[in-house]
Amino acid sequence: MDKPLILSTKKLDVALRERIVQNGFAYMEYDAIDIKPVSFEVPATTDYVIFSSKNAIKSVLKSTYALAKTQVLCIGEQSEQLLFKNGVKAIRVAKNMVELVALIEKISVNTSFVHFCGNRKLPILSKKMVALKADFKEIVVYETRLNFTRINATPEAILFYSPSGVESHTSMNKIANSNCFCIGKTTAKAISEQPKELIILENPSIKALVAKTIQFLKKHQHA
Repeated sequence: MDKPLILSTKKLDVALRERIVQNGFAYMEYDAIDIKPVSFEVPATTDYVIFSSKNAIKSVLKSTYALAKTQVLCIGEQSEQLLFKNGVKAIRVAKNMVELVALIEKISVNTSFVHFCGNRKLPILSKKMVALKADFKEIVVYETRLNFTRINATPEAILFYSPSGVESHTSMNKIANSNCFCIGKTTAKAISEQPKELIILENPSIKALVAKTIQFLKKHQHA
């Protein structure tokens, strides 16, 4: 009997790949999206800087912008950890963009905001800032490019990390016979087909996503 196949739409660290294989599963991976930093104009001083992805943080850290001199808001523990490793402490960390917007609503009066983001950002934040008539700028610091790849296999589980990754994968592949595991509700909403099961992590991290996938598949193997 063939081992159940787990497909990751992002290349994982060696330790996570080994964990999957050691638990008795076949494993396949590819990068459904490619990230390319782009040049950008360093903005003037602002009251708050907003990060909604690690890719934006990585791009800004390579620039001359002084993050230590502003108040930083971000989404996700991994973003918080990346900032901290580079000497920057986020004053607020939200689980998702909806939660972050709720935080911003409480501090939006007479303050300025800069959102460092990618070219395929969702409009949730910008629409809210327009509604609040806030002093707000969005600066694109990286581009997301879809990597269209056909997978000649039917995975038991597919791991998704972003709406762009879902779009890229489903443009070439069906998912109806697979269980889908998603980092966050926004990523899950990008799936238009009905998978076997749709599992969404409330506290998203790649490590937790892999652990949840292994746990789920083992449970259903013996059900």
